[in-house]
Amino acid sequence: MPAFDGVKQIDDHTSTPILLPRGAAPGRVGFHGLLLALTTLSTLVAGAFLEGVDPLRTRFLTVGDVLLPYPTGLRLSALGVGAPFALGFLGILLTHEMGHYVAARRHGIRVSLPYFIPFPPYFSLVGTLGAFIRMRSVVRTRNALLDVGASGPWAGFVVSVPILWFGLAASTPVPGPVSATTPFLIRFLGEPILLGSSPLLHWAGTALFPEAFGDAPILLHPLALAGWLGLFVTALNLLPVGQLDGGHVLFALVGRHQRWPGRLALAVLIPLGVVWWGWWLWAGVIWMVNRGRVRHPPTGADAEPPGRVRTAVGVGALLLLPLVFAPVPIVM
Repeated sequence: MPAFDGVKQIDDHTSTPILLPRGAAPGRVGFHGLLLALTTLSTLVAGAFLEGVDPLRTRFLTVGDVLLPYPTGLRLSALGVGAPFALGFLGILLTHEMGHYVAARRHGIRVSLPYFIPFPPYFSLVGTLGAFIRMRSVVRTRNALLDVGASGPWAGFVVSVPILWFGLAASTPVPGPVSATTPFLIRFLGEPILLGSSPLLHWAGTALFPEAFGDAPILLHPLALAGWLGLFVTALNLLPVGQLDGGHVLFALVGRHQRWPGRLALAVLIPLGVVWWGWWLWAGVIWMVNRGRVRHPPTGADAEPPGRVRTAVGVGALLLLPLVFAPVPIVM
């Protein structure tokens, strides 16, 4: 699942920001470290599951017609099997969030360290719901907003691409049915799951598997899955809605006109939900996180647009969205 970053909103009735003291956010380093450790464990387990190894000695409880998995132990020696996936994916998430963190600190914005969210791999496939940082003071200029908003997607993208490439190079075409929308395959405890494609993924698949791509599913190496997820997270965050990264960047570029593309992007998720129900879920999450709004809250200097270099960086970040967007991400 994707990474959120919140901004303390300005009073709806005034354009004057409520400035909080500069400096780093309060410590709580131990809590952040605990979350990271738990997420590392859960993603290691997920990575092992992807390799067909069960380090949790899973058993099942029957409740009516439903089988509920539960762990009965932990084989530490089996966790190492999940390391390629866990280290690759957590590295991408950490790079994304630290991109935001460094940019925020450069502009004197009070910001937390990343919060990682562990989640039982039985129910999330990847062992985490992502990561986020909290900005504890308002962003005072559109330049700062663009830097903070664009830095995460760019950082995550730059790391995801080589991880994806090396992982794809280690992946293998296998016999089986395939479609143009879902040309990739993973196995989770032996169960097949198809993954979707984007323009960038299609190009990479064609380049590395010129004879097999499109005719046979590509069984992804765990590193390739980590790169695939990195691009998926990038796409989710670049939707130009509210306080998602794309909303930050677009507001920095065009100011209050951001609300119209934001509404369009949210509206497009509704028909897309017909082909993958997760888009409905994501639309609901966006709606709740932004408290029913698609517009971005104002900064303290909305009349000051970013310069040419920052504009190019912001436009480039927004153009990553159609490059990495997969209309049908997962078919189970």
